[in-house]
Amino acid sequence: LLPSSALVSPAVFQVHPKATKPAREGPDVGWTSGIVGPDAQDAADSPADKKIRKYHVVTTAQGSAVHWQTRIHYYWYLKRKADCDKAPNCEMGGFTRLLHSGQPDDLMDEVPTYVAQPLPESVVAHEYYPVLNRPYALLQWVQQANIPEEYVLMSEPDHIFLQPIPNFMQRDDRPAAFPFFYIEPHKDENLPTVAKFVPGHTITKADAETIAPIGNSPTFLSMKQMRELMPIWHNMSVEIFKDKEANQKWGWVQEMYAFTISLYVIGVRHVDLILHLMAQPPWDSKMTMGHNKSYYICHYTYGNDYSEDGRHTPGKYGFWRFDKRTYIKPPPRHLGDPPEKMQNDMVRALIGHINEATENIPCWDAYYKTGRISKCDEKVPNSTYLAAKQRHR
Repeated sequence: LLPSSALVSPAVFQVHPKATKPAREGPDVGWTSGIVGPDAQDAADSPADKKIRKYHVVTTAQGSAVHWQTRIHYYWYLKRKADCDKAPNCEMGGFTRLLHSGQPDDLMDEVPTYVAQPLPESVVAHEYYPVLNRPYALLQWVQQANIPEEYVLMSEPDHIFLQPIPNFMQRDDRPAAFPFFYIEPHKDENLPTVAKFVPGHTITKADAETIAPIGNSPTFLSMKQMRELMPIWHNMSVEIFKDKEANQKWGWVQEMYAFTISLYVIGVRHVDLILHLMAQPPWDSKMTMGHNKSYYICHYTYGNDYSEDGRHTPGKYGFWRFDKRTYIKPPPRHLGDPPEKMQNDMVRALIGHINEATENIPCWDAYYKTGRISKCDEKVPNSTYLAAKQRHR
């Protein structure tokens, strides 16, 4: 384990809201991505200030597995950043792809990139990569990052930015994040496991209810918090992985538990939960949630299957389908539209956004065939990507 700075004394924050009930329930709902209730931005005891907080987007990526997703992700970052810059008080700043394969790749000239080393084999055998390289990579980046922004939005390659994103932090000591209903540290069955990883190895249910139901992405933090948090998160991720009971109980979300428990350890007792920060189709089907709040990110992590007459067929290959896992190599341009009678606006928008990006990233046809970036003289409809790439060079 890497040495972490000593555990700090908890500061006084408002108790975190109990916010892990699914957003929709009933026999017609197969799954849901969010939770019920208003955004947790109304803390009367700790009102928001009016400070402009420009943030840096840092997107973690393993490399070839998410190569094409990263290009689409960066296209939409560039387009939304350009839109944001036209408005007063834009809070979107720079961008870094955090490549934790340990080796430079052919996107280095296209996307601003920091190459991090993978977790040493002496810590965890490399066949167990999946969730442990991310905190280690972010730790390396935080220790060496030289960026002008004082805040960070942690993101992922399969995030499409639907509109310019403000910094949802209302105060410097209060992170903001999208909540996941399946992160439940306060549940009775989780309390003994959580207790293993907090000071004193004991925690009350009331204290556990102040642990936010979040992971590291999408999450806003200050760079000050990042520097304090990353060593603890890295160490805790390894500890949870090596703890047989915790590893088995939390499985693929163990690194998310490690992140939010680490926030608790450094004294964070309030995280603003932003439900409309992210939609996850097909389970989120509209472009807005309650009170007409438009979503900011489309996270395409799930398969989308529909019958010829537009019915959703979860768990069954549809007449029409889109699943990122289908495309080990890049998808072609002009993905086919969903069935005309399909009533899922977010799925339709997802396909439209992917098609726009691939249409405007030069030489995508050759990229689709080979999986490699190549040069060509192709003229594209929108020069945003080319102009930004030139500035980066």
